[in-house]
Amino acid sequence: MDYRLLIRIPTALIVLSKMLFVFCIVAQAQSPSPVSSAIEAARLRIKLYEGQEYPLARRLLNSKITVAKAQADSLQRQRDEYEQFTKFKYSAPLFGQLEHVKVAQVEAAESLKNLNEEKALLERFHQDRMRLLELELKVLELSVAP
Repeated sequence: MDYRLLIRIPTALIVLSKMLFVFCIVAQAQSPSPVSSAIEAARLRIKLYEGQEYPLARRLLNSKITVAKAQADSLQRQRDEYEQFTKFKYSAPLFGQLEHVKVAQVEAAESLKNLNEEKALLERFHQDRMRLLELELKVLELSVAP
């Protein structure tokens, strides 16, 4: 009986099983499961919100607030200038323009108020939004855990 053959068969089986194991691991790594894709998507949502969406929204609101303040100040100066001419006894030559400026001034004040409230809400609920995104990620991670 050839004993070398008995020694080679188990060695060949071990080598073949190792190759099959490595092939299975590589194949599994190349085709990600939908759950791991969902986890990565949740992580990216958190990263994008914290690094891009929230700072951009704050910056845009700050810019709009600055413009609204400048408009309100400009309209106040216009109103002060036009009111100089309403002191005539029988007529007000710039009455229409003065009324237009008054309405625009109210509009600018309301716009400024709304922008300030929007900014306050954005800042107030920032931590809640972050917590929600983190909880969604945690749920996905727990669904994958054995």
